[in-house]
Amino acid sequence: MKRILVFALSLCFFSAMMGQNDYEAFLFSQNDYVGTARYMGAGRAFGAVGGDFSALTNNPAAIGLYKKSEVSFTPMSLSILQNDVTYYGNNRSSKKMKYAVPQVGLVLSSKINRENSNWRFWHFGFGYNRLKDFNNSFGVEGIAPSSFSDPLLDAANNSASLGLDAQLAYDTWILDDVPGNTGRYWGRFHDQDVAQNASLKTSGSLDEIDINFGGNYNDQLFIGAGIGIPVLDITQNTILNESLASGEAAAGFTDYTVVTKQHNTGAGINFRLGLIYQPVDFFRFGISFQTPSFFWKIKDSYYRSFSSDSINNVNKFSEYSNLYHFALTTPLKANFSAAFIINKRAFVSAEYELTDYSLAKLSADDYSFATENDNIVSKYGIGHSFRIGGEVSLTQMLYLRAGYNYKMSPYKLADDKKIGSTHYASAGFGIRAKRIFFDMAYVLGISKDDIWLYNAYYVDPARVNSTYHRILATIGFKF
Repeated sequence: MKRILVFALSLCFFSAMMGQNDYEAFLFSQNDYVGTARYMGAGRAFGAVGGDFSALTNNPAAIGLYKKSEVSFTPMSLSILQNDVTYYGNNRSSKKMKYAVPQVGLVLSSKINRENSNWRFWHFGFGYNRLKDFNNSFGVEGIAPSSFSDPLLDAANNSASLGLDAQLAYDTWILDDVPGNTGRYWGRFHDQDVAQNASLKTSGSLDEIDINFGGNYNDQLFIGAGIGIPVLDITQNTILNESLASGEAAAGFTDYTVVTKQHNTGAGINFRLGLIYQPVDFFRFGISFQTPSFFWKIKDSYYRSFSSDSINNVNKFSEYSNLYHFALTTPLKANFSAAFIINKRAFVSAEYELTDYSLAKLSADDYSFATENDNIVSKYGIGHSFRIGGEVSLTQMLYLRAGYNYKMSPYKLADDKKIGSTHYASAGFGIRAKRIFFDMAYVLGISKDDIWLYNAYYVDPARVNSTYHRILATIGFKF
């Protein structure tokens, strides 16, 4: 069975009447943590290190390592994303720059001065971290042996009535009646080499409001619990234009364009528990679990239009839009970490996180999503993430950091296991005084993915090689 992998930016091309499908559940379940510059510079491997607000997304017990109250703010995350797309031998490159504010956090630490008690501190934390940035755009261009209208034509000829998209194609004369044969259709671009030009753009993010509690027991056991409120806001716009590769008119029509716009918003809730244990001065290990995120009501605004142009300047236009609400349960997560502390001047840490994407579920009051949920189980498996990082203090104030992350492909049916995987390398520095600190980090990300402009039975994928550069700066105060 050939895998059908749909890249995030091409999701709209495959959305059915309401726009929800198995990939949408997968997309909204993913995390690509963006936090403080210290966290990013040291490879996001903070599950057993703690003492950083963004580390609470990995392990809520990280709050137990604080000894003072702190406020941190990351006012700058500047990203430059480059996409190189290959489609039927044609190459196309694009760049996009994006600015964001990915983190704000407050931690309040209270020292426990109680005789005969080994509890040293209690902590409370509140703020937000960015879980995933959806901002991206690129183009796909090439000559394909089929048309976007081909699957619509086949569906129309094998069903009792036209579907919504087939109706748009029919209204704009891309599909037409077979003379003398009621209920049969033919396509103007069918069985032709077609010049395709697609523009794909997404914007928005998945952010999380974090509320955390934790404690320090005898400077040896650190515990934490957290409530996460993920907030989703993503807009996806796609434009696909087709014309005959020969440059001739297709039975009187020069070209046609399909425009799709989709906007999803929603909020959910999850819960975390974690601990960090330090059996000896130089070693800690941590473990944490996060429940599924329950998005009880995701709003889906969906729009699609067809427009066609003829050689006689006859223009046809047709459109439809839908507003729908559905629920989503994302998978649970487990995180395991370890850190070596070197003379209290440096650390080296490693972390492993697993997410079983096959557990994601779509639901609604008026639709079962049985087919979509079955597709989730068959297409997606366990996502493995590995992180390693370190920090060293060169002086009492100057710190250097570096790290590396690897996210394995979660696709069960991928022939190439590199598809869907991502590599990250990072470096950074920090200046830390008694009451104030300033950190900067640089992150390089490299990923590879495939997209299909429509059903994989009709068309080959476009290969997308993405590289992004991200610079972050964080400022904080201790009190």
